[in-house]
Parts: sequence; structure tokens; C-alpha cells
Amino acid sequence: EGLSDRQLRDEVGTFLAAGHETTAMTLSWTWYMLSKHPAVEHKLHAELAEVLGERLPTAADIPQLTYTRMVIQEVMRLYPAAWALTRGIINDDEIGGYPIKAGAIMILSPYVTHRQPDFWENPEGFDPERFTPERIAARPRYAYFPFGGGPRQCIGNEFALMEAQLIVAMVAQRYRLDLVPGQKIEPDPIFTLRPSSAVRVMLHAR
Repeated sequence: EGLSDRQLRDEVGTFLAAGHETTAMTLSWTWYMLSKHPAVEHKLHAELAEVLGERLPTAADIPQLTYTRMVIQEVMRLYPAAWALTRGIINDDEIGGYPIKAGAIMILSPYVTHRQPDFWENPEGFDPERFTPERIAARPRYAYFPFGGGPRQCIGNEFALMEAQLIVAMVAQRYRLDLVPGQKIEPDPIFTLRPSSAVRVMLHAR
């Protein structure tokens, strides 16, 4: 079944409004985490050198940039741009012994779930290897949901991942971004989970 004009308009609005700041925040947190974890950054550079050499990445390279994707997935685990989601309850239900009434609004937080020790070993650590296919398969499906889930899952999830992979690859090929010393950067949960201040970095050509 095709989309009505109104539905199509709403989807385009979602692309324009929701697809800019969320990716920008993810990239900010990516450079922040890479600058604090040089071993991860080194492994990322090694993959880029092996897959791309000196040429620019294209969409055709996405399947080979597996570690680059894992870095971004781990960043979104710790700092999901959509840190809380709301859902309206259609029917009475019960979750964990708690009655849930129809018409209630529930808040689900990827930020909280992504740091649950029941699902994540060393949940505060930065470890892109959590996102190997084997480790993904060993976790409950919704232990990780930076794009939401079910029929209301973000329509741009695969585009956002592709976009972030290509940007990280293009920048990291040519530069290292080191944090300017003395900054105190913390998560600031407004509409999106943004850094509490600008992430100031020093750019070094590679």
C-alpha cells in the first residue's frame, strides 16, 4: 500500500527535522570517544588503510567498513541521540507485575537500557567489539535500540548508519582529532543527547 500525500509529507519532514541533529550529535560523540581511546582509533585507521588506501570511500565500501560501523554502534550505545522514547498504551497490560492502564504514556530510555549490567559487561566501558555478529546474536533483541523498534522504528536508521560511516571514514582517513585539554564534557539530555558544551579539538593531518 502506498503512502498518502500527507504521510509522504510527514516522512519528508522526519528526514529533514530528525535526520540532521541526531547524526551531528553522534559524530560529535564519536570524535570525543576516539580521542579518549587511542587503541580504538588506531584499529579504525588500520581498517581504513586496508579497505580504502588513499581513495575516498563510497557506498560500495560500506560492507567492508565493519569496524567503523562497530565504533559508531558503540558510540550510540553510550550516547544515543534519542535518549528517551515515548509510547502510548493501547490496551491494559502488565509489565513485571506492574499494571499499565490503556491511555497511559510510557517512557523507554535507550540510554538507561544500554548501560544495564544484565545485558552489557562493563557497561560504562567503550568497546566496539561488542558489536561483532556473534555478540549481537547472544543479546536480547531490545537490549540495544538507539533507533527505537517495531513498526515505529526510525525510518532513517540504515541511512543514518551509512551516512555516519562514510563521514567518519572520510575524516579519519586524513585527520586525527585530539580533544583540547581541560574540557569537561558531559551528556546534556535536552531533545537529543548532546554534549554539555562544544567539543573543541585540535586537527592533525595524518
